[in-house]
Amino acid sequence: MTSRRATHVVLAAATALTLGAGCGHKAASPGAVANPIAPVALPKTNPEAQAAFDEGLRIMKTGRKHYKEARKPLERATQLDPRLFEAWHNLGVIETAVGNFDAANDDFRKTLLAYGESLRRAHLPKKSAEVYAKWLNSDPNDFDMRARYGQVLREAGELDESLEQARNLLGMAGENVPHTVIAYNALALTYYKMGKYELAETALHKASDLDPKSAFVWNNLGLVAFERGHDQEAFLDFQKASELDPKYVQARLNKAVVYLDCGDYKHAREELQKAVDIDPNDAEAQVALGVAARGDGKFDLARKAYERALDIEPDYPPALYDLGVLYMDFDKDPKKAKDFLTQYTQAVAKDDAKRGDAEARLKELK
Repeated sequence: MTSRRATHVVLAAATALTLGAGCGHKAASPGAVANPIAPVALPKTNPEAQAAFDEGLRIMKTGRKHYKEARKPLERATQLDPRLFEAWHNLGVIETAVGNFDAANDDFRKTLLAYGESLRRAHLPKKSAEVYAKWLNSDPNDFDMRARYGQVLREAGELDESLEQARNLLGMAGENVPHTVIAYNALALTYYKMGKYELAETALHKASDLDPKSAFVWNNLGLVAFERGHDQEAFLDFQKASELDPKYVQARLNKAVVYLDCGDYKHAREELQKAVDIDPNDAEAQVALGVAARGDGKFDLARKAYERALDIEPDYPPALYDLGVLYMDFDKDPKKAKDFLTQYTQAVAKDDAKRGDAEARLKELK
């Protein structure tokens, strides 16, 4: 289905481990989820985590009698970067070697969680789903893994299967209220992707009745309201989510989207600055800040935000595209504009929403 606006609103997925009135102004997208082609660079590893992992691996290579010694740097690596799935895997190998099979099983599970999340963040949801499906084949009652499996199926566009997984979650939740809230949220987000906004809203209200202080539920109520054209209601829902959790970046991103939709770049920029202050390693938030700064005439800030996004996630398509536009339309540097737009076209699929515009710009730059 087609969104009523080009603006991208951030969905709160919320797996068990965790996600002004109608102005009629179509704001520039702060960075819709891209669909790049392989090969894709996975998110950068924390350098300290990588160093700790390398040390643990070095010790392991000296022989099994040193495995216990290797555990400490590997554990430090996972504390610094929980997505470093290789470290979890090696911890599982160590626990197996010393006979701690329950601990090994837990570490291998975390390996799959971290690896699947890395693939998802690299915009490869189908491959991520394959990873989670492997664990579910051995443990079909793992609620968290099933929630993540449904999430990546939804992102991959497998909506019927995602809907089935959400219903399975409801059946598995039983009397567990937090699990039931997550299940209703998953159901709502799948209905949202299907364009069934009334059903999505009903599911979210059921979740909110169970847990009125759930920030991600209020965020997603705002999401549905926004798509139905109820901008003021959406903003109040996003504001409620921010009040419940002041460090909740997604809600602040979505408040900024409403400001952008009204053409209020100043307030959008202020909200996005708060978001990147909370999480300076969120590439999407950095691109959104760049869009707002560009609209507010602050081109240096916009450039820095886009460049920061690329520092966080190399070859991040929205940042490449927006840098190309910035250098072409505002900084008047055709060479840099051509370079970034070319990188963008190499990083996305042929059906990406902005590819046509990028190719037209490249022709103009020749």
